[in-house]
Amino acid sequence: MLNVNQITPQLGVEFEHGTQVIEFSDAEVDELKALAANKGIVVARNQNVTNQEQATFAHRLGEPFTSPIDRDDIPEELIVIEADEKANQTASQGWHSDVSSDSKPPSLSMLRIEVIPDAGGDTLFASMYRAFDTLSEPMQAFLERLTARHDPRGHYLYLSGAKTLDELPYSIHPVVRVHPITQRKALYVNDVFVGRIVELSDRESSSLLKMLYDHIAYSANIQCRVHWEPNTVVFWDNRCVQHCAAFDYFPAYRKGYRATIRGETPCLCPVRG
Repeated sequence: MLNVNQITPQLGVEFEHGTQVIEFSDAEVDELKALAANKGIVVARNQNVTNQEQATFAHRLGEPFTSPIDRDDIPEELIVIEADEKANQTASQGWHSDVSSDSKPPSLSMLRIEVIPDAGGDTLFASMYRAFDTLSEPMQAFLERLTARHDPRGHYLYLSGAKTLDELPYSIHPVVRVHPITQRKALYVNDVFVGRIVELSDRESSSLLKMLYDHIAYSANIQCRVHWEPNTVVFWDNRCVQHCAAFDYFPAYRKGYRATIRGETPCLCPVRG
């Protein structure tokens, strides 16, 4: 049984000091995935992990997304998360679920930060279980009838090797999905990837999405904040969590590596993972 401490009662756990995730048995990897499904976020401090070890561990979590781009001996399972004085100050600040435009969007993301600024650079997380649960029952019932178009955006064009966004497929997913492990309902729209609600007019779609995004961003009781330290690894489950990187450390430097694990096609039905 893995020893953890809660970040909040509803969202997030942190492993006790001394835990090394790359040494986990298969049973402990399964427990890690279950923890992420139930608590959304799992934090591991002081991890002695190389790029190749992180890439290898990603395969134990499932099928990693890979990039065809040659990036100076960085394994294809990893993408570099990096910002400095030349970075776009709006990059990655919106609340989102990673690569939700994919037909089988991510389950787990695994981010390892090596270099942190002297202050700032936290990541905020929000529970989409709680985002759904705290809506009124009539709104919940209405949302369960809807689907949303998720469009490829930003640096995913570069990572895919495609030349234009038109070459990348969009996906239509339910606005509310059922998590395959917990069987709980989670809100599944995000401000970075969702273009519109399919069944509504443009005006109706924009108004409803703004309400939902405000609900996520301003409901502090469904959120938690993770402070990074060098060699911290954070796992989060994109099926039930959104995140927002605080770029409050400009022009300081921050660098890490993320592995992203492919999930299943979202649905609003009891499913088994």
